[in-house]
Amino acid sequence: MKISIRDKIILIMLVVIVISITSIGILAFNNAKAIVLNEAKQVSFKSLENANDYFLRKFMADMEHVVNFWADNEAIKGYESKPGQPKMVRSIPGHFQEVSDQWMGFVSSSPYIAWIYLAPEEDGSIFITPLDTTMPDDYDSRKRDWYREAVQNRGKAVWSDPYLDAGEVGGIVVTVARAVEKEGRLVGVVGMDIKLSRFSNIINDVKYGDEGYLMLINSKGEIFSHPDKQMLMTNISRDESLAAQLTSSEGIKIMDHEGKQRIVSYLTVPETGWKLVGVAPLDMGKLLAPIKDRAMQVAVASILVTFMIGLLLSRIITRPLDNIMNVIHNISQGKLSEHADIKSNDEFKVLGNQFNNMVDALRELIEERNLNVEELTKMNEEIRKNYLSTVQALANAIEASDKYTRGHCDRVSSISMTIARSMGVSSEDLSKLEFASILHDIGKIGISSDLLNKEGRLSQEEYEAVKQHPRIGHDILSDVAFLNESREILLQHHERVDGKGYPQGLKGDRIALLSKIISVADAYDAMTSSRPYRKIPLTKEQAIEEMLRAKGTQFDEKVIDCFVGLLAASDTMF
Repeated sequence: MKISIRDKIILIMLVVIVISITSIGILAFNNAKAIVLNEAKQVSFKSLENANDYFLRKFMADMEHVVNFWADNEAIKGYESKPGQPKMVRSIPGHFQEVSDQWMGFVSSSPYIAWIYLAPEEDGSIFITPLDTTMPDDYDSRKRDWYREAVQNRGKAVWSDPYLDAGEVGGIVVTVARAVEKEGRLVGVVGMDIKLSRFSNIINDVKYGDEGYLMLINSKGEIFSHPDKQMLMTNISRDESLAAQLTSSEGIKIMDHEGKQRIVSYLTVPETGWKLVGVAPLDMGKLLAPIKDRAMQVAVASILVTFMIGLLLSRIITRPLDNIMNVIHNISQGKLSEHADIKSNDEFKVLGNQFNNMVDALRELIEERNLNVEELTKMNEEIRKNYLSTVQALANAIEASDKYTRGHCDRVSSISMTIARSMGVSSEDLSKLEFASILHDIGKIGISSDLLNKEGRLSQEEYEAVKQHPRIGHDILSDVAFLNESREILLQHHERVDGKGYPQGLKGDRIALLSKIISVADAYDAMTSSRPYRKIPLTKEQAIEEMLRAKGTQFDEKVIDCFVGLLAASDTMF
């Protein structure tokens, strides 16, 4: 059967368009699939790192801080048994009772802490708080794994794997311990037992994607934190497919687990050998559905448009047709920037315009994958909000022990940000300043609340203790990666431009500008708020007079000039 030129044109155009669209669609779809899969893996692993850094490691760092504090305590380091004192495992010697009473207060306020204790080296005793009368008489702390590990790693806190406590009431616990030394002599080991349920609570409270979950595995492969309680203290080797994936210190795997395709991310918790594992469902069909639907819409629309144009222009064989065919060929080779350039002012002009629109639509299909970048941006904003929530929680912990500073951290942050914006500080530095200003007094967690709330003048010894809070805060945040720059800022917020500040005695331009801003904001809020040593706050005018008096000595001149100008232009006290 003879085919007309008109039919040939229509058929050829349809075939070329279908091949071009199919080739481009497959290329774009496969590229989008690879990008979406890689982004899903990276988001999964980043979420796992956040859970480790801001929840698990934060808790462990806090517990290590407690153990380190007592291991360095002079009363502990100087402990000696009384002459004739017997070995003790169910009682505490009288001269150690004061320390035990302090421990009891801490244990009572921390339901997840089972015990705190000192295990002297000389006879294997253990002075445990609270007392456990079920401890065996032949108990020797020097034979326990946590004791040996602490002795082998002197100078740092060590963590045990979960184990069954020696008494009859403790259940399964995890121990953090550190050796106590005085002048190179081993005094013993300070230890703290943490209930296993605490780790499960930490892990289970972390939202890991929409339907994912986290688990924690010790160095022996035993699962000691899992949303399914039946999995607790079972060995990962029971799940051969999962165990086979956890072969390195960290990684991201796509695997079939529990009958579904999942992303398995894992990393090793430093110094413990534990593995934190995140398991999240992977539904590629759901992730790619918008792109697939868009591709089908463009393909159908392109074919229909091509068919209609072919019907209108099939009777005319001119040069514009060759132009279009060449462009079609180039597009099939992936050159999506090509456009038909039709000079005639007739149907071919219409064809060329419609064809160019179709090419633009195809290019939009490929750009569809960039929508995933917007999703990541939203996720980054959510992570930032989580960072800020974490920082705010730390700030609340600061103020919990000081009744005179309720809201102080928020006010100092608000004043600091106002000054910084007025001085033209960059958005990146504003973010650092926001965290640093909220957390500037976090070191007061390590200062006695009695000392913080003392009315009247501090003694020199007490003042020296209070002056340690910037250094303590700097150390507390050492393991929080996203606060590395902010903690350097808060370390300097009590430095003076004349070099008479603390803790480093920095002078002039050696002090960071952001630290100088916090110094001014902190001083202003302190002067205009009630304090133990001054119940009646200063007025705004009195505070301005005091700050101008300290300009160039305690405070930076530019920061003071900016702040005083802001105060003069404002009817409020901030």
